[in-house]
Amino acid sequence: MSEIMKVVLEAREEKGKQACKKLRPAGYTPCVLYGPGYRESVPAKVKTSDIAKVAASGRWETTTMMLTLPDGAEEMSIMREIQKDPITDKILHIDFLQLVKGHRITVNVPVQLIGRDECPGVKLGGLIDHLYREIAMEVLPSQIPNSLEVDVSALELGDQVQVKDIAVPEGATVLADEDEVVVAIIIPRLVTEEDEAEAEEVAADDVELVGEAADEEEEGE
Repeated sequence: MSEIMKVVLEAREEKGKQACKKLRPAGYTPCVLYGPGYRESVPAKVKTSDIAKVAASGRWETTTMMLTLPDGAEEMSIMREIQKDPITDKILHIDFLQLVKGHRITVNVPVQLIGRDECPGVKLGGLIDHLYREIAMEVLPSQIPNSLEVDVSALELGDQVQVKDIAVPEGATVLADEDEVVVAIIIPRLVTEEDEAEAEEVAADDVELVGEAADEEEEGE
């Protein structure tokens, strides 16, 4: 598990869209906390500056947080959902999910590629095709990985890495098909002499069609 981030939640008495709109210009983001230990979600607010950086990253769902609640209690949590303005991309609302020891949860873990500069397949003109940007898994809160590293430093042209090749925390259940390709070194399609010949034939056909059209116009006159 990665380093735990500490976040303070403040009381939010007002509810509804209008109340939430007033919070944002004041530097706050409305939020709720819910989980197995709560019969109802707990409304709160958090300073936007405290969570903006992690919310903008690709690892917000796997960042473990220790929340200090308005009553002083502490809860281990992760961000389960972030609502953003589709135009401005500003954060509108956050759902925090309570983490309970022994209770497995499903998270989408980002896939991070390392060793790009050393990849022999790339040096020979290949391209890295990163097909899976994240992998869903069921895991205990204490075992949530910040990311899954895939080393491409030894991949040759045509090589690939499948889901089953990636190391995951012990006890974690990967929810993706183990045979799915996560990353591959593909060979760029080269323009062959046959391709050039086909292109010339198409161009010739276009010229003939233009000529026929011109003849038809003259006959019509």
